[in-house]
Amino acid sequence: MKRGARLAFTYQGERLKENVESLTSSEMPGSLVLPCDVTKSEEVAETFERTKQEFGKLDFLIHSIAFAPREALDGEYLATTRDAFLTALEISAYSLAQVARAATPLMAEGGSIVTMTYYGAEKVVGGYNVMGVAKAALEASVRYLAADLGPRNIRINAISAGPLQNAFSPRRLGPQYDDEASCRTGTVTPQC
Repeated sequence: MKRGARLAFTYQGERLKENVESLTSSEMPGSLVLPCDVTKSEEVAETFERTKQEFGKLDFLIHSIAFAPREALDGEYLATTRDAFLTALEISAYSLAQVARAATPLMAEGGSIVTMTYYGAEKVVGGYNVMGVAKAALEASVRYLAADLGPRNIRINAISAGPLQNAFSPRRLGPQYDDEASCRTGTVTPQC
């Protein structure tokens, strides 16, 4: 990086490894690239141990992890299965507490943790279903983690980038985002 930052990136599963390596090798050569499946506690522990060995400390952590089975996003939220609910909450919300816990010893001098949320945590958004519930849990986790981490001089925040026009927008963002101008500007009239 231009200002001297050394970066580490993680990926879940071999299928995504190639994507991350391709990005980092061309744009950020020398970055540490590690596997980190947040559903495997031992892999999370190993990721942070390797990070400690390589860097000695962390200044910041970006938590940009979310997943729900596709069938839990379609149709009614009422049809969400227990397994789909638990998967979405574990990967999309619990993982923040898990990685924050692992990162805290590496932030002895303070640091910053940022996670990604979405408007669907506050308002019903068609096609978002269980992810809205997971993002609401994520936002609550941020508040509780802030209370725990603040005295350690570690800031934690959730940010929402807002709606972006892409191939999934009409299905994911709902009909209130159907026109291109509202997607670009973020102008929206929530239906719920």
